[in-house]
Amino acid sequence: MTSLIFLYFSGNQLNGSIPDSIEQLSKLEIIDLFDNQLSGSIPNNIGQLSKLKRIYLSDNQLSGSIPDSIGQLSKLERIGLFDNQLSGSIPDSIGQLSKLERIGLFDNQLSGSIPDSIWQLSKLERIDFSNNQLSGSIPDSIGQLSKLEEIDLSNNQLSGSIPDSIGQLSELWRIDLSGNQLSGRIPNSIGQLSKLEIIVLSSNQFGIGFPEWLELQKTAIIVDLSNASISGPLPKNISLMMPMLNGLYLANNLMNGSIPKSLFNLKYLLDLDLSNNMLSGNIPKSLCNSKSLGLLDLSKNMLSGNIPNCWRNNQSFNYIDLSSNNLSGLFPSKMARLSSLIILQLNNNSLHGGLHVALKNFPFLVILDLGENTFSGNLTSIVGSKIGNYSLKVLRLRKNLISSYIPLELCSLSHLQILDLADNNLTGRIPPCFGKFLTMVNATQLIYESDNVNWELATLMEVVKGKYLEYKSKPLRFETSIDLSSNNLIGSIPEELISLKDLHNLNLSWNHLSGQIPEKIGQMENLESLDFSENGFSGTILSSMSGLTKLSHLNLSYNNLSGPIPTGFQLQTLEDPTMYVGNPQLCGAPLVKKCLSDALPPTTADFKDNDESALKRMWFYIIVMLGFAIGFWGVVGTLIFVKSWRYAYFQWVDDVAHWILVVITLKVA
Repeated sequence: MTSLIFLYFSGNQLNGSIPDSIEQLSKLEIIDLFDNQLSGSIPNNIGQLSKLKRIYLSDNQLSGSIPDSIGQLSKLERIGLFDNQLSGSIPDSIGQLSKLERIGLFDNQLSGSIPDSIWQLSKLERIDFSNNQLSGSIPDSIGQLSKLEEIDLSNNQLSGSIPDSIGQLSELWRIDLSGNQLSGRIPNSIGQLSKLEIIVLSSNQFGIGFPEWLELQKTAIIVDLSNASISGPLPKNISLMMPMLNGLYLANNLMNGSIPKSLFNLKYLLDLDLSNNMLSGNIPKSLCNSKSLGLLDLSKNMLSGNIPNCWRNNQSFNYIDLSSNNLSGLFPSKMARLSSLIILQLNNNSLHGGLHVALKNFPFLVILDLGENTFSGNLTSIVGSKIGNYSLKVLRLRKNLISSYIPLELCSLSHLQILDLADNNLTGRIPPCFGKFLTMVNATQLIYESDNVNWELATLMEVVKGKYLEYKSKPLRFETSIDLSSNNLIGSIPEELISLKDLHNLNLSWNHLSGQIPEKIGQMENLESLDFSENGFSGTILSSMSGLTKLSHLNLSYNNLSGPIPTGFQLQTLEDPTMYVGNPQLCGAPLVKKCLSDALPPTTADFKDNDESALKRMWFYIIVMLGFAIGFWGVVGTLIFVKSWRYAYFQWVDDVAHWILVVITLKVA
């Protein structure tokens, strides 16, 4: 074993720690323990492996600091220690590794500043220190890395400005400094980097106009300056500046002006995200010329006018978000030609007219959000046919003018996980077939289903727990909700709704529903928010509701509920009395009104004592009545049957009467 040169144990399930005895492998040139379950620290004596050229210990559970002795490995060319739990600072001794070409320390817990000595390693081609807690600034000496091709320092705590010397990195094709606290202007010297393809400087505080140096980036494929305090208008000749562009991300900035028509002439453009700026004017009709564009996000701007109605069959759109603008007019009927569309969000605009039948022609649609507009008509216009087939998971039509009953065809969308029809003019009853929404019955399907959606991009506004909440990315992926509030629905809650055991949010408030709260509602064990307020529900609040162990928001106010409020389990943690107000016949905590008897319900022993007392009283009355009967008939019977006793008794009565008469006469005289 001492003559071992290569050690490859990657991709296994090795555990335990790396033994100190590894120093005995003195001829080792490559050690690859990548993707195991190793723990503990990196041995200090690893510096004894003087012939080591490559070390790969990534994707384990290693902790502790990187040993200083690593600087003794003078022949080391590549270091891969990423995706562990390493802490402490990056040792300055790494600067002694003059042959080092690649170093990856990302996804750890490293802190402190990057040693100046690292910027002296002239053979470095790739540096990745992303996703740590590194601080300090990027020094001018970075310009000495003449062979550097990639640098990723994203998601740290770096501050200061980007040095001008970065323009000396002539081989650089990828730079990612996103997610730091960098400020100042982005140096124009970046424009000298003729091989630069990927530029990611998002989530910093640059606070400048649209960078002039981008005019020189003819090779740029991806430019991400989102959330970087960029201001000013987009250049009108942007298509000439970066003709090879695949992705342009400028979201969450302060950009104003109109969208240049030339922007949609970029024939390789796949993703365009200009959301959350101050862009105004119309959406250019040149949008319909784009054949490659798949993602279009112009949401949260001040765009106005109609949505262009010039869409074509050969377009590749799968994500369109035009929400939260001032767009008006009708739904663009030719949008039905976009058969590959997965997400369509037009909410929070001023669109009007009937729900267009064109909406039925999106077979792969997963998210449809038309909320906060003034669409009218009925749900049958869009439900059924090809819409979403079995893929539609989010249907949000909140706050429109839709007036109809809820069609049974809606239940064919069995994979719905968010249904929001609140604040419309819906009538009729809640269909019992709502119990067939499979992902609300068993949410484990959400984990395994493939829906081709980039949930990192998706956002959705929902009223949950009485508040507007914005769901983003992965949390939205696993949310389940039904909101039918503020309509004109009647009837009782169908028992079939109880089968939705993985439903998180149920809001039926502000309707005309009646009847009792379903007896088995406690079986909806994953409910977190429940709102039945402003209806006509009657009867008692059943104790089974205490089985809702995850419930953190409850509103039963303004109904006709009566009787004591159940106690125990989760209901005891909900202490806000307003959730029960408007039910005059309710009593008990947390209401001020007390129930007639605050005593505990009678136990079996109590009933036994009561039975014994009643039995004693019954026997008492029987004995008294029997004694009276015996005494009465003992005297009267004797007088009837014995003549001499009868004569003597009446003679005695006459004598007593005569004596009383004499006494009275004497007293009167």
